[in-house]
Amino acid sequence: MAVNLLTVVRGDLVDRVYGGSVRQWVMARVGSVLFDRWSAVYDRPRFQDATYRPVHDAVLARLAELPRGMVLDLGCGTGQLTRRLTEQFPDAEVVGLDYSAGMLGVASDRLGSSASLVQADAQYLPFRSASADVVVCTESFHWYGDQRRALAALAAVLRPGGQLVIASIAAVTEVGESAVRRWSSAGGQPVRALTPRRLRDLLISAGFEVVYQRRVPRIGFAPWPVITEARLR
Repeated sequence: MAVNLLTVVRGDLVDRVYGGSVRQWVMARVGSVLFDRWSAVYDRPRFQDATYRPVHDAVLARLAELPRGMVLDLGCGTGQLTRRLTEQFPDAEVVGLDYSAGMLGVASDRLGSSASLVQADAQYLPFRSASADVVVCTESFHWYGDQRRALAALAAVLRPGGQLVIASIAAVTEVGESAVRRWSSAGGQPVRALTPRRLRDLLISAGFEVVYQRRVPRIGFAPWPVITEARLR
């Protein structure tokens, strides 16, 4: 596997938790040009309110326990949910991870010193085993080129019994899933919108127990995204 240097936007927590040189970890292997450009308009209020706010609300509602360890916001984008995690769980150590430098630049301005930010690939997480108590992943899982590998990486970094909450675009049928992938591939960025059943099967294969799954209503988008909560066995 080709390895590039990891870029740490804010590395105090990361260096302390994971040790070693912060310049020796794996970062994204694919280009992030699309997301870097998207970061310039990503935070427009109407877009956020219609698209992401309902999903973020649903994710936070699943975090009934008060995390006191590390909470990882995987695919944190511009840090909208990351900021809410720091506000809702002030005693937790919140880390946002994304592979887009553009997204992380906006997140850094938003978060200040309230969270650590790491640029890395979700499929090759640069964290020690069993170092995270909670992982949330909103509206990014469908972009991952190897979702099975990403779930294996999450199983490695979560502690036993750790909580994973994924909210992602999800097709209704496998035929629809294939159609979305073909259509999006033509645009240069494949979307892997797994059906809820397919995501459940992948989670179980990766060592998780699925405890909750439903669609999240939002205006103007069909089918609605699916939120899935799982615990590491």
